[in-house]
Amino acid sequence: MRRILQAGLILLAVTTSGTHADCATFEIIDDGIPSPLGGLAGEPAAGRQVAADRERGDCSICHRLPLPHDRFHGNVGPDLRTVGARLTAAEIRLRVAAHRHFNPESVMPDYCTSDGRHRVASRYADQPILSAQEIEDVVAWLGSLDGSQP
Repeated sequence: MRRILQAGLILLAVTTSGTHADCATFEIIDDGIPSPLGGLAGEPAAGRQVAADRERGDCSICHRLPLPHDRFHGNVGPDLRTVGARLTAAEIRLRVAAHRHFNPESVMPDYCTSDGRHRVASRYADQPILSAQEIEDVVAWLGSLDGSQP
C-alpha cells in the first residue's frame, strides 16, 4: 500500500509540474498560464490576423470582436471586445491554449492540442490548431482589447 501511495504521489508531482500539449509545454498556475508559450513574445497585429482568419483562429464564429469587416459575429462565447480589461495575459493564454481545462465539454477547442476534437479533416488531424507563436500573437491582441478600440 505504501509503495502504491508513493507511486501515486510521484505521478501527481509529474502531472502538476507541467502540461504537454502539441504546440508547447506549459504550467497552469491558479487561473492561467503565466509564462509565454515557448518563451515567445506576441505581436498584436499578427494576433488580430490569426483571430480573423477563417482557416486558423476564426474567433468571430463564436465571439463578438472589434473586427468591422466581419459582418456576422457569434454569440455562443463571451463578447471579447473588452477582454483585455477583464483578464490578464496568463488567463487569456490558458483560455486559448487549453480552454477545456475549465470545461471539458466546451465547444471551444484547445488551440494548442490535437486531442479531443471531432470530425477533423484528415489534413488537420494530429496537429494543433495554432502554433505557440500564433497563440502568443492572439494573446497579445486580445490583451490589448480594453474597449478603447473602434
